[in-house]
Amino acid sequence: MPLHELTYASLATREMSQPDLVELLDASRETNLRRGVTGLLLYRHQEFMQLLEGDRSEIFELYQTICADPRNRNNYLMWEGAIEQRSFPDWSMAFLAPDAPELRSWPGYSDFFDTSYDALAHRGNASTGKRFLLWHREAFLRQQHRAAKGGKRSGT
Repeated sequence: MPLHELTYASLATREMSQPDLVELLDASRETNLRRGVTGLLLYRHQEFMQLLEGDRSEIFELYQTICADPRNRNNYLMWEGAIEQRSFPDWSMAFLAPDAPELRSWPGYSDFFDTSYDALAHRGNASTGKRFLLWHREAFLRQQHRAAKGGKRSGT
């Protein structure tokens, strides 16, 4: 079966609480396992960004379901294309919850924001969709670094 990936961004209709994120993580992992879909969902400050990998028809059907979900809006398809291998063989979710360190031990939680860039990029062997996620991660980490040094945070 040829593999395909899809990367999109959207906005949550409200700030997601810790229980909201855990519920979303559990439900998404179950659904994606049934569909043979893997990938990574990022959440921070009411922003979602997700990379889905699998059969093209499955990921587009799932994306249509996501677009209809009332928990998000302004869905924007950033990239879709064929891939040779999965970047995230197990579906997982990365989110920032500094006040909830216990979430780090939750099954399916990703350390995407904490892992080195080289380890995530597999030394240059990253798909286009994965590069979108890495760019998003690096931009966020630069913003956090500026804020920690006393600079202003912009936007989100």
